[in-house]
Amino acid sequence: MNDLFEKPRTQKEKVLDFIIKKHWAKTHEVIEFGLKNYMTGADRYARQLAGEGKIKRMPDSEKVFRFGNIKEDVWEAI
Repeated sequence: MNDLFEKPRTQKEKVLDFIIKKHWAKTHEVIEFGLKNYMTGADRYARQLAGEGKIKRMPDSEKVFRFGNIKEDVWEAI
């Protein structure tokens, strides 16, 4: 059943929910999520959310420990 009084979420909030649900997401996963949900600026929203302090980029030392030597950023929920 749909809640008719619930405020619709913005695209930026959808990206935030995606990253929180996964705990961390690589940049290509954020872009892929955006494409599947018809938003072209998902990576831009991730950068804006990082500027607002809601998510952060994973430090290079932890990124190398978890994924090896990858060149893309990894976003993690705070």
